[in-house]
Amino acid sequence: MLTAAHKVGRQIWRRLSPASSSASTRSFRGTTSDGGWKNETPAGSSTEVFVYNPEFDINWPNPQLGVLSSKDKNFALPGDIGAVPDGCLDSITVQLPVSRLPDIITAPTAKESQVHALYNANDYIRYTQGSHVDVFSEPELIKTFPELPSSRSMDMQVHSAPTLLRKELGPMFPNKDLNSGPVSVITISFSTDNDMSKWSPEVEEERDKLTHDSVVTCKEICGRLKEEGYWADFIDPSSGTPHYSSHTNHTLFETDERYRMLGFTVEDLGCCKVISHGKFGRNVFVATIITNASMGSDVLDNITMDLNC
Repeated sequence: MLTAAHKVGRQIWRRLSPASSSASTRSFRGTTSDGGWKNETPAGSSTEVFVYNPEFDINWPNPQLGVLSSKDKNFALPGDIGAVPDGCLDSITVQLPVSRLPDIITAPTAKESQVHALYNANDYIRYTQGSHVDVFSEPELIKTFPELPSSRSMDMQVHSAPTLLRKELGPMFPNKDLNSGPVSVITISFSTDNDMSKWSPEVEEERDKLTHDSVVTCKEICGRLKEEGYWADFIDPSSGTPHYSSHTNHTLFETDERYRMLGFTVEDLGCCKVISHGKFGRNVFVATIITNASMGSDVLDNITMDLNC
């Protein structure tokens, strides 16, 4: 009958309800309520009408059967339907396989284990006396912090972000509320040997070097701020987008007009725009950091003093 139903494409299955036929005691149960059968019993009719359409017979994937497993003999009819003479489902109850997936609620994930190990290592290094013997290959502490690249030709300034600039920067950091609380913008200006308003192989080579040096410097400053419990992110000079925050379509390149609010001059030369520094002029490469540490806070004063000395 199943083969014939597939060939015809649309068959009608009728069964009498107990009220119309006392001799019929069979009932039908299915593992799914849809399959290829649809109940089209007319209102008030004592005969139930089920219409089969192969287009509706989409039962895979079935977690109990799988792709390669054989079909359950208890549900041999289309739509995973089978006859139950006694009307009881206890005899054909199928035990679902026990899941072997890890319990992510009680067992830590690999990432959580790694983070936990890093936190323990950090606490051990910072707060355990004599830990340098185990940390360094030679038991010798670094007396001074290594000098950041291009730091000798660098000018760092901290600005309290004005209201208009906060509004402009908001779409770049959708996960942070920049309209309330302190917001500071740190500009790091590198003096260059070449005029950045022109192009030459020397200019391109110097920009590539300063792009790398500025990213190293910004990561160091952001790391110090985060270590003190503040939020910080910097604008990647290659893309003009935030380095750590989620990606958006909003950008802030160094020739953006918004740099006027931070004390820079942005000149339009017709073919391009160029930023000008009060001290370095057009021989400048600018990097930018945004943080919720307030201007004049101890952490920003210490960073400024360390990098500008």
